[in-house]
This record gives sequence, C-alpha cells and structure tokens, in this order.
Amino acid sequence: MNPPVGRRPRVRSMQARLTLLLGAIALLVSSLAGATLFWALKREVERQEITEVSGKLELIDHLIDMQNSASGLTDLAATFDEMRAGQAQLSIWIQDAQGKVVYGGAAPETLETADGRQVVLQAPDGGRMRGLRVAMNDRILPGAHLTVAVSTRTSSQFLYAYGTALLLICALWVGATVVLAAWAVRRSMAPARRLSEQAAGIQPDNLALRLPLEDTDRELHELVRSFNRTLDRLQSAYQQMEGFNADVAHELRTPLATLINGAQVMLSSPRDAAELRDALESNLEELEDLKTLVNDMLFLARADRGERAADLSPVSLAAEARRVAEYYEATLEEHGVRLRNEGDATVAANPGLVRRALANLISNAIKATPRGEEIVLACSMSDAGARVEVRNPGAPIPPADLPRIFDRFFRAGPARAPRSEGHGLGLAIVRAIARMHGGDVDAASDAGGTVIGITLRGPASPAPNITKT
Repeated sequence: MNPPVGRRPRVRSMQARLTLLLGAIALLVSSLAGATLFWALKREVERQEITEVSGKLELIDHLIDMQNSASGLTDLAATFDEMRAGQAQLSIWIQDAQGKVVYGGAAPETLETADGRQVVLQAPDGGRMRGLRVAMNDRILPGAHLTVAVSTRTSSQFLYAYGTALLLICALWVGATVVLAAWAVRRSMAPARRLSEQAAGIQPDNLALRLPLEDTDRELHELVRSFNRTLDRLQSAYQQMEGFNADVAHELRTPLATLINGAQVMLSSPRDAAELRDALESNLEELEDLKTLVNDMLFLARADRGERAADLSPVSLAAEARRVAEYYEATLEEHGVRLRNEGDATVAANPGLVRRALANLISNAIKATPRGEEIVLACSMSDAGARVEVRNPGAPIPPADLPRIFDRFFRAGPARAPRSEGHGLGLAIVRAIARMHGGDVDAASDAGGTVIGITLRGPASPAPNITKT
C-alpha cells in the first residue's frame, strides 16, 4: 500500500525495533516477577493475620468454655475489653442464634467467607477486617457464634507501600534495561554499519572491490556472500555494457563515415542526375544496413527483458528447415556447399522466430564451410525438448572463443570480420529465440568441425510476448 501523497513513509529501524523488543521483554519479566512477589507477600501477610487471630480465638474460646452459664459472659466482658484495649486492631463479637450481638457493639457486615471459618468483614466505620468465626459451646449459649478479627488497615498500608516501591524499582529496571539494550544493540550493529560504509565506497571505477568475510560476524556471512555475488553480476554486466557500447560505436562508425564521405564528395562539385542517383542508392544500402542493426539490437533488448514468444503453433522443424534451405539455395550454390536435412521434430513455437533462428544458423554454417563440403541440419526430440543441430566441417573454433560465440558482436579470430559478413549478432539472436521458447543453445568444435545446437521447450510461464520476428 502506497503512503498518502505528501506524507513521508515511515523509516523502519532494526536498532529501535530490537531495543523496544528487549524493553518489552524486560517489562514483561519485571511485571511477572513483581506480581509474583506482591502476591506471595500478600498471602504471607494474610496468613500472619489469620495466625494472630487464631491465637486470640483459642484464648477467648477457652475463657468462655470455663464459664458455667451465659451469665458468666458478663464477667468476661471486662477481660475482653482489656484485650481490645491492649491491641486496638482486635475486635470481638459474640452473636446469639438470632444474630443479636451479645458482646462487641454493632455487628459487622460479612463480605467474604472461606473454609467455613475465615471471614472478611466490613466494620461499621468502613474499615475492613480479617478473622475467624466459630460456633460457641451450646452449654453456654446455644446457637451462638464467636467472631474474632483484626483490622487490615496496617497490612494494607504496608502492601501499598511495598507495591509502590516495587513499581518504582521495576520502572527503573526497565528504563535501565532499555538504555543498556540501546547501547548493546548499537554496538552489535556496528559491523553492519561498517559493511554499509565499505559498500558505499564501491564505485563504477572500482567494481572489483568486494566486502570482506574476515572479521565479519557469522550472522552477516550470507549477506556478504549474496552482496558479493551481486557485485560479480553487476561487474560482469557493466563490462558487457562497456564492450557493447564500444562494439555499437564500431559498427556505426563505418556506415556513418561512408554516408558522410559520400555526401561530402557529392557536394564537392556539380553532379548529374545519374551520379546523384548512384550516391543515393549507395546511401540507401548503408541506411538499410543500419536499420537491420538497430532492429536486431531492439529485438535482443526486448528478449533480455524476459519477453516470451507468442502466437505459438505446432511447428515441424524439418519443414521449416526446408523452407529456409530453399531461400539459401542460391547462396549455397555460390559457395559450392551442400545442405542435408535429417530427422524431424514438432514443437509448439512461433514459426517466424524458428525460421529466423534456422536462417542465422545456416548462414553462419555456409560462411564457415569450405567449398565442396556438406552442412548437416539434424532435428530430433528428447526429454529436454525439440532439438536442432547444425554441423559444418569448417575450421575448429579456438577453445577460448567457443564460450563467447553467442555474445553480441563477437566474431572468432584475431580481428573483426568484414562488415559484409554481418554484425556478429546472428548467434546472439539464436540464443535469444531459444530462451524465448524456454530453451537454450550449446556449441562444440573440434578438428572434425563445429556443431551448434538449439533446444526449444516452449514458454515456461506467462510473460510479455514478442509476436513480431
């Protein structure tokens, strides 16, 4: 999704993301640890409150059991008052079977009950209390209940102070973790920044430089290797582009010079109509040659973009070879060589592109075959697809040149061939046509001659199509 117009896209930061992630982990861990500590302390405080109440309850219950009748409770009231006076947080209630308070003042409201004995109460003044409630001896007061509780105000204040301190400590710890994490992440990202600086120093004039694997963290090795492989491809493409530019300049220089010189000669003195016509015809031939060169270059450029062959139909390679052979019949006779077709194969392909590839292969073979020899064009089917091989008994191609014969403007030999023998794009076009059909090309050469093969498999996936040949 594209960002709104006028709004700068948000720049992602690995350093910030890792710092925030470590901070979030620290926050989560500190929260869990703090909550666990607070819960454990709260349980311990509650246990101590119940233990304290339990001791008072046993004492009070024992004093009550020592009485012979309910009237004795009146005598114990003073004792209970002294106990409450000595411990202000302590409260005692005795309620009869009807819930009427026999001792202790206004009855508290029961908020929670647990284990049948433990109770959480709310005193008339609004304060909370925790205590125990047990049934009294029926001999003294049938159906009555004794409730002993202590106020939770002090423990609540203690827990609040402890929780506040715990939150402050956790906040300080998380803050310190974030600061230290930011420092650690920045330090850990230093190798990546160093590689970035080294990569920024690679310019077109020093494409041979590569990022070093030495002293580089293991996690960055694959990135460095991938980047160096990309630089290898970039350097190769840049060198090919430089060579291509030089080759184009060389190919265009001669016809342009011919056109300019011819025009200057014609303009140097008055000419009759016949001379002007001859000059225009000569210029037209040069321009047609330039047009062919430009069209071939455009075709290769489109093929390099991954365009696929379109208008596919079943094509008999033998039938197309015979059609091309008929076209080159006069050329074959002129060079004194023969062309023999062998086998057949049918493939879904663009007929015009197939004829163009066969024409380039036969044209090259005619130029390389000595007079009186025979060219063999063999068609066959294999698991890889439909295959055409053109064999000529000419001089072998040097091993150093063989891998480059499909490059643009390449001509085998110590020097360029005459322009009348072509621009050196024929086999490059053959390879482009093979790849448009999902195939490839290959070549082999020895003392017995040269074999150039093309395999057609058909397009492997949808892509922009080339329909014109």
